[in-house]
Amino acid sequence: MAPADGRVSGTFPCTETMPRLCYHPSMAVAPRVYVVDTNALLNDPEVINSFSGAEVVVPAVVLQELDKLKQRRTDARVRYHGRKATRLLFEVSRNGRLLDGVRLENGSLLRVDSTSEFPDAPPGLDLRRTDDKILALAYEVNREPGVRATVVTNDLNMLLRAEALGMYAYRFEGKLDHLRVRRRTPMEWLREEGLAAFLGLLVVVLAAATIYLYANRPAQSALADLPVVDDAVVLQALGISPEKLREHYESRLQSNPDDVEALANLGNLASTQGEYLESVEYYRRVLQLRPSDTNVRTDMGITLLRLGHYEEAVDAFRQAIADAPDHPLAHYNLGVALAQGGDKAEAVSELREAVRLAQEGLGLVPIADAEALIAEIQGQ
Repeated sequence: MAPADGRVSGTFPCTETMPRLCYHPSMAVAPRVYVVDTNALLNDPEVINSFSGAEVVVPAVVLQELDKLKQRRTDARVRYHGRKATRLLFEVSRNGRLLDGVRLENGSLLRVDSTSEFPDAPPGLDLRRTDDKILALAYEVNREPGVRATVVTNDLNMLLRAEALGMYAYRFEGKLDHLRVRRRTPMEWLREEGLAAFLGLLVVVLAAATIYLYANRPAQSALADLPVVDDAVVLQALGISPEKLREHYESRLQSNPDDVEALANLGNLASTQGEYLESVEYYRRVLQLRPSDTNVRTDMGITLLRLGHYEEAVDAFRQAIADAPDHPLAHYNLGVALAQGGDKAEAVSELREAVRLAQEGLGLVPIADAEALIAEIQGQ
């Protein structure tokens, strides 16, 4: 961590790739890296544009939570912000790979971090929890020489825990206009830069040529790095088409029919495309090979409920809870299913349990929607 006055000391080598900004000891301020929490994006998706000249990191687990939230019952504002956040990231990905980092107009570098293993995480973190995975990632970033990591959140508990781990934390409650650097007009820039303007134009031309060649590369190379993030939902959010993803996972099954990750990803793809019967079959094949996979069983229950197979959906949720009693989404979806089936008392009990587990940080569920459904059931 940087000294208290924010200055960098010592010698820090530059990396060959771009996952981190390259700084030198002569700079007065430590490199700033902002790790964005899920609730900050849901509060205002434009948070990714609020830190000029810094590195903004969106953990891959945040994209997964955004995608799950879009499929759950929740209020229109949260759904809208979830979609807007995903759309903004997709638009940025047109200019390069988010896994490598893409430069924004305000001079910051936006990057999606796919790290899923944290061997040096503090012992107090439970890596089954989304919040703790985000804190573990920020902790790893903060341990890099000369880097000053800040967790961006509007969750007071998350803010206090980040500070307890020795990191900076910023409670984000709206656009951080005061952090933006004033940008010169084009005419001011031309007058002040002179020859540099001409050289800059050459750089733009070269960059445009590079982007054109990258965009028109052979289709196969678009999937060359899929194993880095083996999650169809995240990859789709990063701009890879469902057709390319399906082709990739089906080719993996040809090599290994028991590839459970490929089967689960094909199930998720089919579900997002509205192919629910096909999705359920993929999930069943996963559960034959890995019966204790609670997430897949919960996803299968959601898909069965969309198909109108009420009893099978309830059985799937109950089995998921039997395998993992602290799985908040299984409790939440069981409550929704029971409410649809008319079992009001048990529905309320399951919804309350889902809210309790979510408040303890064991997973993300639409708490406001769960409480609204409880009030609706009790008012009938």
